Amino acid sequence: MKTNLIMAGALLLSLTGAGCVATHKYVAKTISPVEGRVTATEQKNTDQDKQLADHSKDIDSLTTDLSRTKERVTDADAKAVAAGQSAQRAGERADNAQRSADGAQRSAEGAQRAADRGLQRDDVIEKNMQAMNKFQMAKTTTVLFAVNQAKLNDDAKAELDEIAKMTDGKDRYIIEVQGFTDKTGSALTNEQLSQARADAVARYLVNEHKIPVRSITTLGSGYATPVADDKTRDGRKQNRRVEVRLFVPEAIQPSNTVASAQ
Repeated sequence: MKTNLIMAGALLLSLTGAGCVATHKYVAKTISPVEGRVTATEQKNTDQDKQLADHSKDIDSLTTDLSRTKERVTDADAKAVAAGQSAQRAGERADNAQRSADGAQRSAEGAQRAADRGLQRDDVIEKNMQAMNKFQMAKTTTVLFAVNQAKLNDDAKAELDEIAKMTDGKDRYIIEVQGFTDKTGSALTNEQLSQARADAVARYLVNEHKIPVRSITTLGSGYATPVADDKTRDGRKQNRRVEVRLFVPEAIQPSNTVASAQ
């Protein structure tokens, strides 16, 4: 712009002529302020351009900083998301571990309960086995015989029927049959007679009531243990007898006890 003004002034001077000094001075005086203002304006424009350049640099720097900040924020967000996912997976693993631990504890408790039930069942079985090997007398009866006889009368059979009924439903029992005599006769005769009386009782139980032979024991004891005075007729009648005793295993644990232990 300054160059253009100078050229314009020179052209004007050439038009008016070199000899016109007053005109030359007037032109110089007129152009000088304009030239100053133009110079000042150009200086201002240069300063403004510089300021604009500085502002542009600042804006570029801010843009770069914002971009970097955005990248850091984005990276932080990504890290936060990754951390959250890791925490979620860790929580899931912890939950799975807790469930596994709970399952293991329940299994251990179940095994302990099973072991306790097994011990209880073994204890019941052991007690039952012991009881099965120990017998208690459930009933005893006595049947009488005539002099020198080993034949059962109706009263004797009725007594034996009652004994037999008590064996119904039982798998294990023992029937002891022990025969006796009064003092009449020799010891050998009395032993033989007492044995015959015991055999008659056993035969009736086996044949009439299907009592297993293995469940009956017999013994002829002769005049071993009289129960009455043999010097009297009634006393001798009481001594001519067979004593029948039914034995069953001691009280067995109830079946529901065994079932509850299983």
